[in-house]
Amino acid sequence: METKNETALSEVYIGAKSVLCPLGDTPSKVYEAMLNGKTGLKSVEKPFGINTTSHVGLIDDSLIPQEHIDSLRLTNMLAACYERSVRKLRFDPFQDKDALVIICTTKGNIDKIGKPQDPRLPLTRLSKFMKQMFDLGNDPMIISNACISGVLGIITAARLIRAGKYDHVMVLGGDVVSEFTLSGFASLHALTDGVCKPYDKHRTGINLGEAAAGLVLSNDDTLFKGTYDQYISGASANDANHISGPSRTGEGLHRSIERTLNPAEVGPEQIGYLSAHGTGTSFNDEMESIAFERSGLSEVPVNSMKGYFGHTLGAAGVIETMLGLEAMKRKQLVPSLGFEEMGVSIPMNIITETTSPTSDYFLKTASGFGGCNAAALFKVGTN
Repeated sequence: METKNETALSEVYIGAKSVLCPLGDTPSKVYEAMLNGKTGLKSVEKPFGINTTSHVGLIDDSLIPQEHIDSLRLTNMLAACYERSVRKLRFDPFQDKDALVIICTTKGNIDKIGKPQDPRLPLTRLSKFMKQMFDLGNDPMIISNACISGVLGIITAARLIRAGKYDHVMVLGGDVVSEFTLSGFASLHALTDGVCKPYDKHRTGINLGEAAAGLVLSNDDTLFKGTYDQYISGASANDANHISGPSRTGEGLHRSIERTLNPAEVGPEQIGYLSAHGTGTSFNDEMESIAFERSGLSEVPVNSMKGYFGHTLGAAGVIETMLGLEAMKRKQLVPSLGFEEMGVSIPMNIITETTSPTSDYFLKTASGFGGCNAAALFKVGTN
């Protein structure tokens, strides 16, 4: 099913960034590590008992606050990002009815799946905990749509603001690495035993990582203490190609991009930077190269961030948007870590050394199981 185009592109501002990932616990720390070519992926033998050796992006326990009563890894990660994003606002609006929190996750507290009697496993429990802990004015909305969850959460937030439903929306993305997720991707023969190499000729699969990140969208730019950017437009489309394989023609991603750029009246030649999904699997990377060529984006500077901290599932769209905005603000685009030799049929302008964006427009894309795809367009602020 395709989503409708956005018709009223009223101003929506985005800022108040927060993060927890294998490379650090602030956006600046994480991006400095990326600029220095560091990776948070580490070789782990038989992680969580899975009979494989894989590079995994795990957050050091010392970075995750433990003071919250739920005492679950993901919940604590999301709570920490909520608090850190709120500190970057002039006031906390989320106890009011005109503000909403959206939680984007693929699996939630999946590390509890071995104990089905645990009442904290359902995603609804995660929503209730966040509302109770922070006295939120509304029940948090859960978006769980495979690996586009984060980007779709940002698009949903902006649409709710433009529809007049809310003035402020915080988007939190989070997922953890667990036995369930590792064994699932291992069963698909999708894990690489080394470090992932998106778009490279010798890529052999993905690395999983865990992360949480937060962003605030608002119709009021005075809400933010620091810098902010603009959300322009976004769209999603599902090509329903296969339960786990993407469309060979890139149809869903191409439609998502078209339905993002057209309402904004922004041409592909105006995009200064493209942050792609780039998992390092043969099917995903090839599909993206086709979709980008069909969308006129083959010459746009593009990278994948998966080599820095792994594929963070539902969190990927939020953390990669956050770091993409950080890159645009700094005017420093990091290389696509792991890429050496073109390995897709239609060449792309892969970033191989730190470079500057070619304009102020930033496009983030994501694709996931079930044929889902999404794209969101931003414009870097000058404030």
